[in-house]
Amino acid sequence: MRAAFMTDVNVIEVRHDAREPELDPAGALLRVEACGICGTDARTFFNGDPKAPSPWQLGHEPVGVLEQVGPRADLPPGVATGDRVFLGSILTCGECRWCAEGFQNLCEHHLLYGYDPYPGAYAEVAAVPPIATKNLIPLPPELPSDLATVADPFACALNGIEQLDVRLGDTVVILGTGPSGCWPAVMARDRGASRVYLTDVSGDRLKIALDAVGDVVDDAWVAGEDNGVGEVLSRTGGHGAERVSVAAPAKPAQQAALEMAARRAKVVYFAGLPKHDPVSPLDMNQLHYKELDILGAYGATHRQYRITMDYLDRKQDVLAAVVTHRWPLEQIGEAFETIRSGTGLKMVIVP
Repeated sequence: MRAAFMTDVNVIEVRHDAREPELDPAGALLRVEACGICGTDARTFFNGDPKAPSPWQLGHEPVGVLEQVGPRADLPPGVATGDRVFLGSILTCGECRWCAEGFQNLCEHHLLYGYDPYPGAYAEVAAVPPIATKNLIPLPPELPSDLATVADPFACALNGIEQLDVRLGDTVVILGTGPSGCWPAVMARDRGASRVYLTDVSGDRLKIALDAVGDVVDDAWVAGEDNGVGEVLSRTGGHGAERVSVAAPAKPAQQAALEMAARRAKVVYFAGLPKHDPVSPLDMNQLHYKELDILGAYGATHRQYRITMDYLDRKQDVLAAVVTHRWPLEQIGEAFETIRSGTGLKMVIVP
C-alpha cells in the first residue's frame, strides 16, 4: 500500500510498497478516505518528537470505512463493518477516575493515536488498535469525509466554548485565527453572543479566517503593540469583554487576554505553550482585582465528539470553508510547507 513516513525533521516520503497493517483480533482496519493535519502533526514534522521515531507514520485525524473488524473487537453501539467512521485521537483507559466521570480527555493513562506505539493514518489503510475501537464515531450519511476529519480539533474547540459558558449578550474575543479560533467564533454566535471579535498578529491569517467565518464576526483587527487590548476596550466603552478565548500559543496573547477581560469575566487558555518554554509571566493583579475566572481547556470528551459530529453535519455550509486545502498523499510535503507559510487554515490529506 501507499503510506507517508517521516524520516527526519522536515522530511517526509511516500512509499508505495509499505506493508498493510495486520488485523488485531480485538482491533480493526480502516480504509482511509481522508486524514487531517493536526497542529501536533505539524509541530512534530517541524521539530521532531521522541514518540515519533524515524521512520514514522503520522496522522491522527482519520476518517474512513471499517474494512475489517476483529472477532473480539468491542465496537461502540451503532458501529459495524462497512460503516464510515471517524477515529478520535485521544486513547483512554476507560477505568480511571476521570474516565469514569466522563472526562476522558483527562484520562490518567491516555495515549495519542499516531504516536508510538500506534502508527497514524497517512496511508491507504490504517490499523485501529484495541484501545481505540471505543473511539469510533459513525458519520452522518451526508457529511463529507474531508470535513469530518475536523471533528477532533472541533471537539476540542467545543470544550473551550463550554468552559467559557458563553451567555446571551456576551462580548466574546478570540485571540488567534487558526481553525481553533474560527470554530469558537461560530459556536459563540450560536450560543447568543452579542458581539464576536477576532484578532491575530498576522493580517494574512486574519483575512483567511474572515473569508471562512466572517459572517459570524462583528469586527476583527491585527493585534498591535498592545495585542489588541485597546481595540477591545474602545469597542466596549472601557468595560472589556465578558468572555475571552486564547487560541494562540503565545505569551503576549495570554497576558493581553487578562487585560482585555471585563470584571468577573471568564478567560480560557485553549492553546498551550511549547513544552520547552511553558512558563508565562502573567499580571496576577488582573486576576485578583477583577475577580476573573481563569480556565484551561484540553482535548475533548466522548460526549463532545458526538455533539461535534452532529454539529458539523448541520453547519456544513458555514464550517466547510475552514478546510482550505485538500492534498493527495503524494503531496503531503507541500501540505506541511503550506502550514509553515501560514497561507491556509485546515489541511486534509486524501489518500
